[in-house]
Amino acid sequence: MKIKITLTFLLLSLYVNAQYNDWTKATVHLMNNEIFDGHARLAMLNAKELFSSKEKLRFVNFEIKQRTSTKFSPEEVEKIVFEVSEKIKGRRIKRKAVFVPVIKEITKKKKILGFAEIVIDGKVKLFKRTVYGQNKIYEESLIAKEGEAVIPFNYIELKSFKNRASEYFKDCPNLVSKLENKKYRRNDLEEIVTFYNSNCAK
Repeated sequence: MKIKITLTFLLLSLYVNAQYNDWTKATVHLMNNEIFDGHARLAMLNAKELFSSKEKLRFVNFEIKQRTSTKFSPEEVEKIVFEVSEKIKGRRIKRKAVFVPVIKEITKKKKILGFAEIVIDGKVKLFKRTVYGQNKIYEESLIAKEGEAVIPFNYIELKSFKNRASEYFKDCPNLVSKLENKKYRRNDLEEIVTFYNSNCAK
């Protein structure tokens, strides 16, 4: 019974996050300046596989009765603009979710790229990506400085958020002070990144 409930929960959650595993209206901008309008989707990733999976964007144009989807690697894509519909506080909201390639890992030979939705752009960038794990669907918050791999700052990790954030933003004493005084907490990640970009980014 527990397994059935878990599977049902996962399936329902996948439909809520439409851009994952389901065809969603989107505009795909490629690095070679080509632009495609149609429907696209990304695979929902297990949290443990977030930094190991080789991702592909799938694209299809139903208007021309395209039967086989086209796959694009993160290296080929500049950005994907999904048209999503979300229910927030009982109201149905339509918005555009912009996904861009992010560096998931840097090895000696190459950079491993994936996709994530950009929330804040700047010297420090904030991204998010919906993942599943431990019978849960949740948003993984990802932070990256220019040219560096993303680092997860999620809401369910057991390690001290204050200590991790203070170490990451140690070049910004004013921000570290606010973190140590608990003016900023883990649910203030957008405010933290905005403060850094406005006051400490060089």
